[in-house]
Formats: sequence, C-alpha cells, structure tokens
Amino acid sequence: MSSNVAEHAPDGHEELKGLQQGTLSLPKALGLAVVTFSPVLMAATAPALAGPVAGSSAWLSVLAGTVLVAFIGVAIVPFARRYVVSGALYSYIGHELGSKPSTLAGASLAVGYLAGVIVCLQVFGVYAGSFIANVFDLPAANGVVGQAIMYALAMLSVAWFAIRGLDTSTRLSIGLLFVATPIVAIVLVANVFTDGFAFGDQFTFGDFTFSGFFAGIVLSATFFVGFESSAATALETKDPMRTIPRLMTLVPVIVGGVGLVATLLTVPVLPAIADATANGESPLSAMADNAGLGWLAPVADLCLAVICYAVVLGFMNYAPRVWATMAVDGMLPKSLGHVDEKHKTPVRAIVVIAVLSTIVPIVLSAVTGGTPLDVYAHVATLYPYYWVIPYVLICAGAIVLLARKRELNAGTVIAAVIGGIGIFYVWLSAVLNPTDTSYDAMTWAAPVTIALALLVVVPIRMQSSRRSRDARPEVPAARVD
Repeated sequence: MSSNVAEHAPDGHEELKGLQQGTLSLPKALGLAVVTFSPVLMAATAPALAGPVAGSSAWLSVLAGTVLVAFIGVAIVPFARRYVVSGALYSYIGHELGSKPSTLAGASLAVGYLAGVIVCLQVFGVYAGSFIANVFDLPAANGVVGQAIMYALAMLSVAWFAIRGLDTSTRLSIGLLFVATPIVAIVLVANVFTDGFAFGDQFTFGDFTFSGFFAGIVLSATFFVGFESSAATALETKDPMRTIPRLMTLVPVIVGGVGLVATLLTVPVLPAIADATANGESPLSAMADNAGLGWLAPVADLCLAVICYAVVLGFMNYAPRVWATMAVDGMLPKSLGHVDEKHKTPVRAIVVIAVLSTIVPIVLSAVTGGTPLDVYAHVATLYPYYWVIPYVLICAGAIVLLARKRELNAGTVIAAVIGGIGIFYVWLSAVLNPTDTSYDAMTWAAPVTIALALLVVVPIRMQSSRRSRDARPEVPAARVD
C-alpha cells in the first residue's frame, strides 16, 4: 500500500499510513518526551519568567501548573489505552467527539504547534546568542540579524534530522540532554550559597496576587503544554497502548517536579541578576556570575543552547505528524499528509513548519525591537492559550468516553473536571485580572488567531467532505414490491 494513504478508522477519522512501525521502546519514547518538554530547560528558564510576575511565591504557580497538567494527563489516559493515533489530541477528540469539536480543536492546535516550534527556536536563540556575545564579544548575536542567522542554521539542521527519522532524532536528543544537565545543576545549587539568598521569604506570601499567580501558571505551563504530543508517535511506538498512557502521567510529574525545585532555588536571586538579564544576558549565565562562577557562565549558556537545540529537534518530530494527520483528515491541504516512502516521515509538513517557524520569530524581533528573552517571553505566554480549547474538550471527552463504556470512575471524573475547569480559568483569570503589561495582549491574541485559523481550515474541511461524498459509490435504493 502506498505510504501516502491514510489509515481510515471506522468513525471516519483518519491517521497517517506509512510511518516506521515499532521504532520507539518505552525508554526511548520517555526520553524523547522528557527532552522535548525539558525539565532542565524549565529549571534554567521558567523561574526567570514566572518570578517577575508571580513574585517570591512563584513556586506556588509552578506547583499549581504541575498538578493541573497532571490531572489533564489522567484524563487523556483512557484515550491512549484505546486509540493508536498520529494526531495526538486532535485524533483523540475526533475519534470520540466527532468532526465539529475536532475542527475547533484542530484550528487551535494547528496554530499552537507552529507556536510551539517557534517558542523552542526562540529560547535556543536566547542561550546561543548569550554564549556568542559573551565568549566572542559579539553583541550583534543578540540583534535581529544575529538571531536570524542562528534560527536559520539551527532549523536547517533540525529539519534534516527530523526527515531522516524518529530513531536518529531520539538518540541525538537524549545524548545532548545528558551532556548538558550537570552544568545547569551546578549553577542552580551554587546560588544557594550567595549573599542575600533568602529561601524562607518564598513562604511569606507578602507580594502574592491572584493576577500574578495565574500569570505565573501560564509562564510555567509553557514547559508542560503539549506534553501529550508524544501520542503523535504512537504508531511508531512499541506496545503503544501501554507505553503512551505511561507517558501521559510520567512526563508532567518529572518536568514539574524538577521545575518546582529549580524555582525554589532561583527566585531569591532574581533581584540580583535583574540588570544583567535586562541587558540581554541569559538567566543562567547571570546566575553563574552571581555565584562567583563567571568562568562557567559561557559554558552554562552553551549547555543550554545544546539542550534547546534538542528541544527544537524533539518538537519537530511531534508537530509535523499532527499537521500531516490533519491533512489526511481534511483539515489542512492534502499535500501536507505525504509520508516519504524512503524515510517514512512526513517530509512536506516538516519543511513547511521549519520555514514558517524560522520566518515568524525573525519578523517579530524586527518589528518589536525587544531583546531575544523579551520577545521569547511574550510568545511563550501566548503558546499555552492554544491548548485551552483542546484540553477542555479532551477532559469532557474522557467523561463521555468512560460513560459510554460504563467504566466511569470517581478518580477520572475529578481529574477531568479539575483539569478542564482549571485550564479554562487560567485563561479567564488573565482576562479578569490583567497584569497591566504588554503580556495582557497575548490573552486576546490566542482567540483571534484561532478564529483566523478557522477561516482557513473550515473551507478546507468542507471541500474535503464534498470530495469524499462525491467519491462514494452510489448505492441503489432497496426495491419494495
């Protein structure tokens, strides 16, 4: 059978056909997921994003975000135990809730996955630019042209690895994670012993505000959101109905646990490094200087750049598979659903996402004129909002699915209700309790871009449905004598 033919499910939803079967074992699948939603990157970056908006109690935002996403993972497990898919949430929603909810979720996820790749590429630029600027005395590395060159070179190589296959990307990503992790740990621990490190102040809640608390959840959730994307490789995973459900619960706990500890170790020193980060230096590099480990600062930036590269590579294995699944299901142009027969990867979707995710951050940097960290922080705030609709739908769908199967239980209901309502309220709170900063605009940028995406995908889906109806053989009506 041609590798470009989709697997057609009885409910009408389609999955990719032609992907490499059984490539990922549980350790490899978990490794790729952990690299992509990197606890090390979260440890080095999330506290510096959440701290300024959530205050000294930013750890509370990280904890709340971890619990919320873990509950959503519990709600996804019933789907992962029943469906082997290539479209992750989009496929699950389509199988259980039908075409209209899947169209709404698909529009949000189509933009969301592109934003996810952009965010990953931008944070690579933050650390790679900081390394080049400090080591080679080239501040232009943090300018528009310098960042553009880094984006283009990184994405060119990432796309090449992603096209070559899942196994190559997985082995490289996991290897890069192990190389860089120790340096990050050393810098974080060293700051505990600096003058003025007031660990106990994080539990006084003197500067706590609800707007800051929920803004902190959004910024920390950047490192969680999309964790279920590993389900997009289910068709390529060994024993997927056991492996994928485990990933749905393990990844949020691992990433969130590391992020919580790192936040407690980082927030007390944020005032001491504020000037350095405002001048474009990365948070980890500034922390190394603050701890008297200036010689380690460029090494720390290099290690984070390496990890960020691995993150981009990991996400570029998930996002194109979801886009390609949407394409064969009639949500995006059919050509994007092509699976290369030699490499068994969705090459066209990889190329299109690579090009768009390189151009968009360059344009954003040129238009705003902000530092790489500032521009990244705004897109990182926007990114989680694209998952609000899909997460609400999947939580509702979990209850519907188990009720139909007469397997409904209190634990899943509680997790689904808290997860669905919680993720929706994170967005609603941002509307009701604005921070009076430029980040507030991201609250409305998400629904506006989702609406624009619907204007694109709905006509494509309608045209695809018409073609499918026209292609069906006409069945003669039964004759009644």
